[in-house]
Amino acid sequence: MAESPQKPRRTISDPLTDATALPSRVAAMRRKILDACAGRDIEALRIPIDWNEVRPLFERGAQRAAGADPIAVLKALAADGDGLENLTLLRNVLRQACVRESVGGHTNYVWPAFAFHPPKDPSPEERQTMLSCVRFSDLRRSGDNGLPPPMRVGIGADGVWHYFWSHD
Repeated sequence: MAESPQKPRRTISDPLTDATALPSRVAAMRRKILDACAGRDIEALRIPIDWNEVRPLFERGAQRAAGADPIAVLKALAADGDGLENLTLLRNVLRQACVRESVGGHTNYVWPAFAFHPPKDPSPEERQTMLSCVRFSDLRRSGDNGLPPPMRVGIGADGVWHYFWSHD
């Protein structure tokens, strides 16, 4: 009888609050994204998006259409239609603590840490911070902890921006 393949081991670190301790390539990508968000112009995200060989994913399970404009995708996913919601969410998410997620031999830095380590009884301030990381269209959904799913940003240890999406 053939043995079933084992799932790679997944480990999640405690929250990492010191952005200066991030690997240099991770810190550089995070800074590029935050700089793009500061200008409040969705087109500025082309710089960090194009830093990657492969564009980041903006929806879980979505098929990437060949030649699809990533800025058009971000605009379409935003409640405002102009992408400002996504700029605000990216900024809010990347200002939080992150975790180091290792699966097999691959490591990602994932924001926000509270997506993995939510407070058991969040204070009003913590709840407000958590809600500031939720897409408008996700506000009515709730996860295991009774709160809507926050947006997540995953950047590989090599500085590749892998995704920006909400987790179900």
